[in-house]
Amino acid sequence: MYSYTALKLSQEGAMKVLETAVAGAKETGRPVSVAVVDEGGHLMAFTRTDDAELYSIQIAIAKARSAALTRCPTGKKSPTGNERSDHHALAITLAAGTDSFVSIGGGAPIFIQGKVVGGVSVSGAGNNDEKIAKAAGEILNQ
Repeated sequence: MYSYTALKLSQEGAMKVLETAVAGAKETGRPVSVAVVDEGGHLMAFTRTDDAELYSIQIAIAKARSAALTRCPTGKKSPTGNERSDHHALAITLAAGTDSFVSIGGGAPIFIQGKVVGGVSVSGAGNNDEKIAKAAGEILNQ
């Protein structure tokens, strides 16, 4: 067999993930940027709430792209669950490119039927970035 059928994130699905993340961020009362990308890391949906820091825009997009491309949450943990040292996390980021790999939390893969179809991220909610992104990444998997 030389081909297979793959699930793809639709625009409707991207908007549902975005809305879920924004709702989670509103609960924290923090202004955020939220990005949703497809499985190749291409931007599908984005929003920045009122008063969110301007630098959070690029951070959110990079986190979402990293989660989609690596198929795992962003942060210092490897896909196998091992904690990366600061040096190792920085080396991977520099080797992969800062627009493709992020070693700070807040990006999560988007799952449909257990398959990764994209990435979502939150930037600006502090320690809540990871929790909000993870919940949004799972919303279509139910």
